[in-house]
Amino acid sequence: GRLKMSALEPMKYPCNQCDYKATQKSNLLTHLRSKHYGVKYPCDQCDYIAIHKSSLWGHFKSIHEGVKYPCDQCDYKATYKSHLSTHMKSKHEGVKYPCDKCDYKATQKSNLLTHLKSKHEGVKYPCNQCDYKATQKCNLKAHLKSKHEGVKYPCNQCDYKATQKSSLLTHFKSKHEGVKYPCSQCDYKAYDKSTLMRHVKSRHECVKYPCDRCDYKAAHKSSLLTHLKSKHE
Repeated sequence: GRLKMSALEPMKYPCNQCDYKATQKSNLLTHLRSKHYGVKYPCDQCDYIAIHKSSLWGHFKSIHEGVKYPCDQCDYKATYKSHLSTHMKSKHEGVKYPCDKCDYKATQKSNLLTHLKSKHEGVKYPCNQCDYKATQKCNLKAHLKSKHEGVKYPCNQCDYKATQKSSLLTHFKSKHEGVKYPCSQCDYKAYDKSTLMRHVKSRHECVKYPCDRCDYKAAHKSSLLTHLKSKHE
């Protein structure tokens, strides 16, 4: 009776490398190929692995055919995921995209463009020493170096020297605006100190020409003659 029963049971094809048992020899061979012999068909565009070449083609047609893999850092488009990976490695890995207006560095071109739009679009970099406005920070630095570095702005009415034009204007407004410099020897009033000094030197210093008819003293002979004609003739 036992022999009869075993004859009715389907033949099993056991795997000699694990507990798997196939009911058909072809299934055992498929099992061995896929699980133990290392014969696999990996998709080069995703993580899918086929155990049959035909399965790989079916997968490719249904999932990837016609699909492009765009690079998110430039205009390149790959037809295979593996090609995109190669492109990324050769063109963009470790590449920094520096901003030419500040110290920011982007790892992706798209991030740099976002940064430029949000931080710098339409922004001007004004010079704090003159009316110049730069569109880029580096241009402002070059301007400062060539035009203002070490330059002093002297006040023409006192000994003050400013390092910035704006500071000189502030000084002038607070100290000298509207101020007149009167001559201590006559009624002359100068608008700035240097003009007063020139007046004093030319009118009141050195040679004096006294009037023999009053206390007037001229610095120039011509001034004495003018005085005599206007006052004593």
